[in-house]
Amino acid sequence: MHPKLAGALVFVTSALVGAISMQLGAQQAPHVHHAPAQSRMLASPLDLVEADVTAGQAAFATRCATCHGADGKGGRPARPNGPPASDLTRADLRTHADGELYWVIANGIAESGMPPFASGLSELERWQVVAYLRRLGGVRLHIRGPSVGGTRYVWSLPPGFPRPRVPADNPMSAEKAELGRHLFYDTRMSLDQTYSCATCHKQSLAFTDGRPRSLGVTGQFHPRGSMGLANIAYSPALTWANPTQRKLETQALAPMFGEDPPEMGLAGLETPLLARLALVPEYQRLFPAAFPEEANPFTLANVTRALASFERTLLSGRSAYDRYRSGENPQAISASARRGELLFFDERTECFHCHGGFNFTETVDYVGKGFVEVEFHNTGLYNLGNDGGYPPPNTGVHAVSEDPEDMGRFKAPSLRNIALTAPYMHDGSIATLDGVIAHYEAGGRTITSGPMKGVGAKNPRKSSFVKGFTLTAQERRDLRAFLDSLTDREFITDRRFSDPWPATRR
Repeated sequence: MHPKLAGALVFVTSALVGAISMQLGAQQAPHVHHAPAQSRMLASPLDLVEADVTAGQAAFATRCATCHGADGKGGRPARPNGPPASDLTRADLRTHADGELYWVIANGIAESGMPPFASGLSELERWQVVAYLRRLGGVRLHIRGPSVGGTRYVWSLPPGFPRPRVPADNPMSAEKAELGRHLFYDTRMSLDQTYSCATCHKQSLAFTDGRPRSLGVTGQFHPRGSMGLANIAYSPALTWANPTQRKLETQALAPMFGEDPPEMGLAGLETPLLARLALVPEYQRLFPAAFPEEANPFTLANVTRALASFERTLLSGRSAYDRYRSGENPQAISASARRGELLFFDERTECFHCHGGFNFTETVDYVGKGFVEVEFHNTGLYNLGNDGGYPPPNTGVHAVSEDPEDMGRFKAPSLRNIALTAPYMHDGSIATLDGVIAHYEAGGRTITSGPMKGVGAKNPRKSSFVKGFTLTAQERRDLRAFLDSLTDREFITDRRFSDPWPATRR
């Protein structure tokens, strides 16, 4: 498959169900095996529980069983002299994606007389019917265990996005995410009650902080810049260079209690922190609502579970490029950005190799993914001593593994909202997006003097994808226009992700 097509396909989702139907116009609606290819990208927003299958069975009995039979084996025509209704238990149906089944339920099959149920069944009910059909056909479903309380959480997935993978010991709930939002913005979560998570992760900057290196509550700088939290739910590696840090619940402990350097400055203050939170009227309501089965919900584990739940809601995928690629608005991006897209997905520049897929990074995981991808790359940012060295303590994965081959290898972050997250690289050492393009065009950075002197393009451990290329001035503008089109303005203004506290707490 052409790399441009591979990168583009991931942007089609349930938002296209109506659009695809309109594009078919007067054509006959297909059987499931002829459903539009784009329908395979439709992802269920449901973290399935047994009640979903039961609800799907009830909807099936009301809407579908008349023709398909209570057992789903079909036989009765949907219209006089029409073909018999399909056997929904047949083995070949298991090879079709959930999205194809959803599409047929929503749009019907004109040639057989099956009516569309886009108006007769809600989106939730349609996905529940899909789940029931899967079970009816002998597919083993991934069913979440009994709920720990709270309102059922239904993902609000951007176009083309799969469902995030959630740990079994911290299922999502609306109440838990809301508690996490309050904790995320609460300055009580720091040593002197002046810092919050949001201090280093500002919504207006796609949850980065605009600094080359983050500044902790004690005035000490972190050796690396603050990573953006957009779509962190899909990341199986959560930091710049630690491949072992893979769970949001445990990662949250590092900024809270870490001492090298201190960020929130809470080391040794776990008990006072929890006592402080327990006195807040809002938390006296929010903690029990999020963890209703616990006699004392004010625990450190619940603090990190709530923070992780909120962070998993931070989904960004409604940029101008998304609207263009999904077909929602073919004019959403400029001609220059369209040319830049071609450059981005071309072997000439190699950008898509490290920044491909729906999240513009190859380090990604989600429900249904066959294997987890975790990638770290040396981009030739430094070449100390002309033997591939990077300035400590920022030696990349090497700092964890102590393997010389890991020197300078850092995570390739998502490029979504990249225009908002300057300065760039792990240490903020490239100030502008144009500077980043120049860096990759040169195949590495050259530092001509001083302690960091070296020719990055000659770094012996540099990724083979960072080979350098030549662009015209217009092509540079085009590539920049494409990167600018990845900005999701909806995301940075969405009130669901904003500060819930009154101004007196800011």
